[in-house]
Amino acid sequence: MPEITVVITSYNLEQYIGRCLGELFSQTYQDFDIVLVDDCSKDRTRDWVQDYVNRYPRRIQTFYLDQNLGSPAKTRNWALNSGFIDGKYVVFLDGDDSIEPQYLERLHTLIEETGADVAVCAYDRVDEAGRVLCTEMQGFPACLALPPRDDLLAFVNGSLWNKMFDSRLALEHRIPDFKVGEDLCYQQAVYQDCQRIVFTAQVLIHYRVRGVSVISNTSQQTIHQFAEELASQHRQTDHPAQKDTIALLAFIHIGLSMALRASDNPDISVRQHLKWTRSYLKEEYDWFRDNRWMRLSQLKKHGIKGLAIWVCRILYRINCFRLFLWCYHGATRLFHVDFKF
Repeated sequence: MPEITVVITSYNLEQYIGRCLGELFSQTYQDFDIVLVDDCSKDRTRDWVQDYVNRYPRRIQTFYLDQNLGSPAKTRNWALNSGFIDGKYVVFLDGDDSIEPQYLERLHTLIEETGADVAVCAYDRVDEAGRVLCTEMQGFPACLALPPRDDLLAFVNGSLWNKMFDSRLALEHRIPDFKVGEDLCYQQAVYQDCQRIVFTAQVLIHYRVRGVSVISNTSQQTIHQFAEELASQHRQTDHPAQKDTIALLAFIHIGLSMALRASDNPDISVRQHLKWTRSYLKEEYDWFRDNRWMRLSQLKKHGIKGLAIWVCRILYRINCFRLFLWCYHGATRLFHVDFKF
């Protein structure tokens, strides 16, 4: 049995998959195997994969799907259902991810030395030319105990690829089948079973921002599915701090991020979408009354980001959130930057 199973999903990644696999087999830690699911690629992705299978026949289990499943969630769930995730720990990578040589070793050392259930590393976002756009997931404490005693869990990024999970916990859950926010919802379900998360500020993975990303044109249906999954988790959670954390997540992701994406989609009526969002926030979270993480005294600890969240909550309450959208889009055009929540 390997110590780590690396799950990789791919679709038309002939430009990247060879480097991804090459970086894995150049890791300073080599006690791992790979489960790779290719979602019916039409380019030379499979040729590159097969080249590595020929070199490392006992370390790569491949699934070449005959019919495209249509979503990253289904592809990852295929791996989760395969029966081949047999490592003590599991990491999930996209086939175009680029990792540092010590990626596996550093995360494995963290999780082993602390007895944690999840290890998380910092990462940066890079464009196609390799230029760093921003660095994320730094400034976190070395360890976060669960259930949460503060709001930090709501600010952990929702992607899978910068985390190592205890396989036993990861295999207990499946990823919801929608195209934006599904990984975040999956992680929140896993975190319900966790006792400890550990962090390193070391940048160990580089997330490639590509124009063909599935998140570049978010549909209203996807937003509603994401929102309903968070609301369902909120209803099913009994622990008060966890409920407050999921509610804060809902405001950050549905109230803010998804509203910004909706405003960028010409097929969505911004007025109708904001009307729906206000109704959602009121009915599911009662405008966050008595939510300890939504108080100004708590949010201001996060600086400008926290103050922006608090102001946006007020704007929603008085039905003036379009003012924030107008200011946001004006700032991005003027300063050529992308403010992230």
